[in-house]
Amino acid sequence: MNNIAKVAALTIVCLLSSNALAAVSTSSYTLYPSDRDLDDLDHYWHYTWGMNTPWDTTPDENNQYELVTSATLSFNDIRNWDNNPNVLYIHLLDHAGLGVSEGYDHQGYGDHFAGAGPELVTYVNLPSYSQDLSYSLTQDELNILNDYASDGRFGLGFDPDCHFYNRGIRFDVCTETVTSPVVPEPATLAMLLVGGAAVIRRRRKKTL
Repeated sequence: MNNIAKVAALTIVCLLSSNALAAVSTSSYTLYPSDRDLDDLDHYWHYTWGMNTPWDTTPDENNQYELVTSATLSFNDIRNWDNNPNVLYIHLLDHAGLGVSEGYDHQGYGDHFAGAGPELVTYVNLPSYSQDLSYSLTQDELNILNDYASDGRFGLGFDPDCHFYNRGIRFDVCTETVTSPVVPEPATLAMLLVGGAAVIRRRRKKTL
């Protein structure tokens, strides 16, 4: 790599470093559906739970906003109503009506939300005894959640292919308040690169 290329690379690295997201503070939120157990996830229906974000997704006057860093979906005392084979599909959704909505599918076997958003987790053959379950979103899923929630709204989709009694569902979210990067305009970046190259040429002339 010649000296000019080194300067160009170093300039870009410095710009990216100076504009990296800087964490300011952290917050946590717990969200509950209006129907805490989603009608006990009846096998004849599928459900959407649409939410407004309680965290700030739009940069304020200081160019700061909240970025989700972890999220966990939890079920309290969930169990299948009998010992028959069963499936519970759960998806992250970009668009869903606010609150809880139900759609009748007559226990339509298969995933009603296939292709509608990332499949977060599918529980297969849950037992007939109660247990607490939780699923934590992966980094890729968090990235999608932040994208979906950038307009202040997102949702979850549940398609139970059996009947799942439970004592409540919640969604726990942790965020960091960050400073949004200010990306230099192309003309500014070009000037910086040209300036760096000029410094190299001057140094080379002095050493000749």
